[in-house]
Amino acid sequence: MTLENIIVIRHAHAGKRDRWFADDYLRPLSHKGNLQSNKFAKKLKDIAPLLIYSSPRLRCIETVGVLSLNSSQPIVELSLLDEGGSIKKALKFCLDKDVKTVVMCTHGDLMYQLSQYIKEKKFDKVSKLEVPKAGYWWLKIENKKIKNAKLYKI
Repeated sequence: MTLENIIVIRHAHAGKRDRWFADDYLRPLSHKGNLQSNKFAKKLKDIAPLLIYSSPRLRCIETVGVLSLNSSQPIVELSLLDEGGSIKKALKFCLDKDVKTVVMCTHGDLMYQLSQYIKEKKFDKVSKLEVPKAGYWWLKIENKKIKNAKLYKI
């Protein structure tokens, strides 16, 4: 099977970081974030087979949790997707997978990196580099290379 899609989503709404006093890795989705997670899973209900990768932070795991349950695919934690990670290394890691679609859940800083990369390579017109919570880039892949990209918002 040939890789056709890489979908990179920013985690859904998880409340304010400064209002969470426990370990930030354990910060869950808010009610709004759970609704966003469900909407994302519904949008991808007909996409299979797939692999699901996530930052190890709970809010990212929960963002792709419904998708994981609906598709019966496990979530694989990938430290490259954590805050301060590298979107280019994460993309390179995924380009060799033998599935139709890879989904990755990450954070705002990596989504910013991805928007910059898409803008530099002219895969899509990018007016704002920041991607909203639960926003996602859908990357079309041909011959293990990104051919185009489109930003979606939930």
